[in-house]
Amino acid sequence: MYESDDMNVPAPGLQPCGLCGKLLSSSPQYFCLVSDSSAIHPHDPGQDGQRLVAACCAGHLSELQERYRRRPFTREELWAGKIARALRAQPRLDEELLVTATGLNFIQVASSLSWEVEHFLRRGASPGNGSWSAGNGDTDDAAGAC
Repeated sequence: MYESDDMNVPAPGLQPCGLCGKLLSSSPQYFCLVSDSSAIHPHDPGQDGQRLVAACCAGHLSELQERYRRRPFTREELWAGKIARALRAQPRLDEELLVTATGLNFIQVASSLSWEVEHFLRRGASPGNGSWSAGNGDTDDAAGAC
């Protein structure tokens, strides 16, 4: 456990179940990759758009897969994440350097910026924050105990 007043902080190497939050013990653990346009890898663009989800049981993994399957994959959201990563690494990029750093073209950059503005106005979310989660704010119980 980390030295912290917060007892919910997992020890290094332990992950919580993505559905119920239960810390995963050494076995059994259930993992899978899901498509998620809000998932941006910190350093490897080849892993963008994929999220590794962990669950404490097969039922919870199945529920997580279904939640991500229902979530739309939005290219503009993915592009916005790529732009945010590039700007975190080098905040003062002009358009040409931004295109080079992200691997996007000018049209994709412009489309992602339009999406950010629309998303911000519709959701009241902070642009580039990737605040969506699999639960998406649902208050339903975690598909039963495992």
